[in-house]
Amino acid sequence: MLFGVPQGSVRGPLLYVLYTAELCNIVACHGLQLHQYADDCQVYISTSVEGVPHTLDKFNACLADVSVWLSANRLRLNASKTQLMWLGSTQLLDRITGQDVLVLL
Repeated sequence: MLFGVPQGSVRGPLLYVLYTAELCNIVACHGLQLHQYADDCQVYISTSVEGVPHTLDKFNACLADVSVWLSANRLRLNASKTQLMWLGSTQLLDRITGQDVLVLL
């Protein structure tokens, strides 16, 4: 084998984390948080209802940069497993208007 890591190898998870470590820096430069577990990544941020438009701008910019990084590293975002979730009370969630999230898949 010239490239890659055999599936199920002991080193696979560590090598994957090293391969994707730069994602932490990309997400952090946009003021967002990244949580990784195996090949799953979660990007999150806390905001007020009034801050939703600014937060979405930051999230869209981050998503654009992540998309560029993924393409450059021969990876792809799985659209069927990608979600945006708003967490909060019913009263606060009702105040969030339909804002768009950039889709770069």
